[in-house]
Amino acid sequence: MRAYLEAVTEAQSMEELWDMHTERMAEYGFDRLMYGYTRYMTASSLGDPQDLVLLTNHDPEYSRVFIETGLYFHAPMVQWARHNDGAASWDVIRQMEEAEMLSTSERKVLDFNKKMGVTAGYTISFKSVSARSKGAIALTARRGMSQSEIDAVWASHVRDIVVMN
Repeated sequence: MRAYLEAVTEAQSMEELWDMHTERMAEYGFDRLMYGYTRYMTASSLGDPQDLVLLTNHDPEYSRVFIETGLYFHAPMVQWARHNDGAASWDVIRQMEEAEMLSTSERKVLDFNKKMGVTAGYTISFKSVSARSKGAIALTARRGMSQSEIDAVWASHVRDIVVMN
C-alpha cells in the first residue's frame, strides 16, 4: 500500500496516475472505473458537461452513450453521490428497484447498464469542499461478478480501497 501511495504522489501526469489506479483497482475485481468532478453543481445540474473532469476506462461504446447522451445524469448512483458522502454498494439500486422507487429515466439507465454488463460495483462520493463542487468514482466489478461477490471483496479490503480512491 505504501509503495502504491508513494507512486501516486510521484506520478508525472494524470494519465500515468489514472493508468496506475485502474490497474490497482482491477486487482480487487473493479476493472472499469469512472471518475467525475465538478465545481459548478446546482440543485438541478452537475454544471456544463464541458466543465466536468471525467476519467474512465469503460469501453468507448459504453462511455459514448452514457456520457455524451447525458444518461449519466439519471443514473441512480450519480444521484446518490450528489447527495451523500462515503461509499455505497450498488445493492442500493436493487433495493430501489424492489421498492419501485426508480423513475422511468433511472430504469432506462439500468436497462442500458445491464445490456453493457455494468451490473455490480461500488460508488464512492468524496466529501465536498463547497456546496457547488463534487467528486465521485464508480468502481464497476468485472463482468460475471455478482454484487454479493464484489461485496465480499469490499468487506475484506474496504479501508485500502477507500484510501486509494
